[in-house]
Amino acid sequence: MHDILNKLDKLKERDASLNVFGSSAHKYLLNPPLALADFESIERKYQVTFPDDYKNFITTIGNGGAGPFYGLFPIEMQDKGFDLCNWEVGGLIGDLRQPFPHSEAWNLPPSFWEGEPNPEEGDSEEMEDELWEAWDQKLEEQYWAEAIMNGAIPICHEGCAIRNWMVITGELKGTIWEDLRCDNQGIRPLKDDEGNFVTFTDWYLGWLEQSLAEC
Repeated sequence: MHDILNKLDKLKERDASLNVFGSSAHKYLLNPPLALADFESIERKYQVTFPDDYKNFITTIGNGGAGPFYGLFPIEMQDKGFDLCNWEVGGLIGDLRQPFPHSEAWNLPPSFWEGEPNPEEGDSEEMEDELWEAWDQKLEEQYWAEAIMNGAIPICHEGCAIRNWMVITGELKGTIWEDLRCDNQGIRPLKDDEGNFVTFTDWYLGWLEQSLAEC
């Protein structure tokens, strides 16, 4: 964790003009750490234990703030438009007690996407509206169902509703996934150059090291 703070200080100094993508949102500032007792109260609330490296970060370095893209979310928070909201309001997370259901990149099959409306010339505006409303409902039920992300929490967003998630329950606990469902591209695990799953510490340090190399 000491290495993270040193590199964050260096990056803040080198990128005083805030040229690194997303840095103008967080300005390399961290929120105060969350008291360990408060963090453990959250674990009891959801009946889960969070990955150790994430827990250490939130309770010793900062409860959100400076981080990849537009910054690390405080625990129990996610993006909502240009602001943040709590998980209950955001409506993205599933049952955190359940194992994360994916072990590899996931998307709905091509046959699903073939059902996307393609209104014909001459269709009434009312008919088109009905087609798109039905499609949106189908997406909500099959593509954005909370259960799809059981056992994981959103930790940051890249903009345009693209999010990074961290698995907290299941065999892949601690790994980071990219959520591209807003572009109909499903979700996929982040992996390093050797094909290994990326952990929270890998993810955060990777951002620092790449950003420092670019400054």
